[in-house]
Amino acid sequence: MAIFQITRKIFFFLSFTYFWRGLVEAQILKQSCINEVCSAKRVTISNPPINLWDANVITAFNEFMVSLQDQNETKVVVFDSDNSDFWASSLDINLFTQRGIPGRNGTALIDTYFTNLDLLLSTPVIFIGEINGRAWGAGDEHLLRMDMRFAGPEAQFGAPEAAIGVIHVGGLQQLVKLIGSGRAAEYLLAAAQVSASEAARVGWVNSIHPTTNALRKHVNDIAARIALFPIETLRATKASIAEQAPPRAAFENDVARFNQLAALPQVAANVGTVLQVSKNESKAFEDNLNNNIVEKLYQVPN
Repeated sequence: MAIFQITRKIFFFLSFTYFWRGLVEAQILKQSCINEVCSAKRVTISNPPINLWDANVITAFNEFMVSLQDQNETKVVVFDSDNSDFWASSLDINLFTQRGIPGRNGTALIDTYFTNLDLLLSTPVIFIGEINGRAWGAGDEHLLRMDMRFAGPEAQFGAPEAAIGVIHVGGLQQLVKLIGSGRAAEYLLAAAQVSASEAARVGWVNSIHPTTNALRKHVNDIAARIALFPIETLRATKASIAEQAPPRAAFENDVARFNQLAALPQVAANVGTVLQVSKNESKAFEDNLNNNIVEKLYQVPN
């Protein structure tokens, strides 16, 4: 009898744990419908205070992307944020430290992160980024692998990776294709912070809109319009566009380069310094992320 009661308590605990995990992940990626039949939907990123791309976001994003495979209901997905200051910030650099994240396999999470980036290109759904806040590092990598990006006046974009000693592995290939090698070299090598107006001017995003409401209306309109059309046509068009994009081998090569760089002692030291001074989720530090990293690591004033 005692054994039965203990077993029942264990099953209850496990059930509650899985329920809570599902609840947390559902809150991280909040889904809503754009059109009546929900063939166009929104996924709102919610991981306060800065939408850090951490273990929970990686896992929830992967589960959502996997759910889109082998289905015919969803044609268009718009990714936005419920944080007015951040669309999504950088990758949780605890994943690269020896301490890692308690109870989580950092190496497996990084592998899942790269899988997610690959799925954005290979999944036969149209992905749109709606940005009116900061998209740093991991956030920008995910945006650049979407089919379209639209910005509000407060959007900012940037890749801090070069300052730390690695590369913008998920977005580099796409950015070169979008804005050309010269501009990509300028922004990536200098770890520059790019305003919405400049991003629109050079082609980092499709267009900029004057207000949050104007941005939302434009994205809703285009998502609903696309969702009217036959799913086979949308998939064929996306596949044809993808054939003109950088080959998958370029991404695989950059993943290998990233892993080699991440293993360097200097990069490990830089990661430790940034983790210490930023407290990983400090809004004050993340507001001006690229410039703050350069200042702290190289004693160059903003």
